[in-house]
Amino acid sequence: MKIVLRRTIGVRCALVQGKVAFAEKRSAEHAAVVWAAERLSAGLEARTEQLCDPAARGPLLGLSPVVGRRLGRICEELGLLRLERERVAQLTPEGERVAASADPRVFVPQLGVWLLFWSDDPLLPQPLLRVEPGQEPSAHEERLASRGRTGEVRRGFEAVPEVIAALCDEGGERPPLELPAAMDGVPIRIVAIEPKVQLLTAKDPLSVELSFEPEGSAGSSRLQGTLGGQSVSRALPAPDGYDHGRVWGALLRSNGAGDWWNPSSGKLRMAFKALRDDARASFRLRMPFKAPEVEGLGRFEDTAVEGVPIEPGTAGDAQRWFEWLLERRAERTQWPDVFTAGVAELRGLFQGFDIRPPAQGDFARGLRGTERPRAAYWHLQAPLDLDGGMS
Repeated sequence: MKIVLRRTIGVRCALVQGKVAFAEKRSAEHAAVVWAAERLSAGLEARTEQLCDPAARGPLLGLSPVVGRRLGRICEELGLLRLERERVAQLTPEGERVAASADPRVFVPQLGVWLLFWSDDPLLPQPLLRVEPGQEPSAHEERLASRGRTGEVRRGFEAVPEVIAALCDEGGERPPLELPAAMDGVPIRIVAIEPKVQLLTAKDPLSVELSFEPEGSAGSSRLQGTLGGQSVSRALPAPDGYDHGRVWGALLRSNGAGDWWNPSSGKLRMAFKALRDDARASFRLRMPFKAPEVEGLGRFEDTAVEGVPIEPGTAGDAQRWFEWLLERRAERTQWPDVFTAGVAELRGLFQGFDIRPPAQGDFARGLRGTERPRAAYWHLQAPLDLDGGMS
């Protein structure tokens, strides 16, 4: 009984100017930060010229102290260290992250024009989806647009959306951003954004799909579709606190069927008359849900859950269901021993219900009708006639 929920997310796009930091391999800076972290943790002074000092076990042995001071200032510019008169006063949170990692990658800010794609859908771990280089129109194109000669609307600028402004992390205080729709999957950091941005239209469809398996303790989530003309299919963190049972209960309540579920049997109580023949025969049904809503996750597109286990809603439903199945057995000849075995087998399908099985002759007469007898009647009655009319 797998549950799959899907919805299209609203994607917004803006052309911005600002600094975006990308992870680059910087072995020298990484070595300098690791050295400074070790010195400070040992209670030792860490002056940048000591990066070249054998006595201080600096990583730049044999180089001029000028190189050490220059490297220290680069580390400060990259937001890894805080210096006081060429002395390392402390590591920044980003510097501590770099020092703790064996990967010599450092986030290096790049000033430029960028296309930012984002969505505030709660199923996303954070709003930013992708960052890619943008391009400002030339001055000539701007003049033509302003005079109405190109058919384009003059560009309008708006204040940077709050959701994007909140992602700016100039001091490297927060972990880098994992972008679920990034083409390379490499995390980035938004350092700073100019206060005015140009909002653009994002037409590509993107959707989030949640899946919940009955045996799974948590669900799985995936972002898929296209963005910026590129195909996207990326696993996302599953929402915390949601498992199959909780989501299934929410779906039932959205259909007004919350009271139908029997938690002790793990089955849906159903009226016999409401069931199709395939559900009566298999004790499972396909349950549709129109625009279901799960509290905390929002509303989703129409969906259906296949293979929902079912049981009779009342004792009357159970009796009618039992007799319906017994009649289906009469599609073939029912010798008395076959009929008796069938009754015992079918009664086992209705545990907890007081099933009253009819005698074979009575059941046959009930199926005969007033017109031409059906085949089921003969399959039940003929063996009795051949057996001496016993019922």
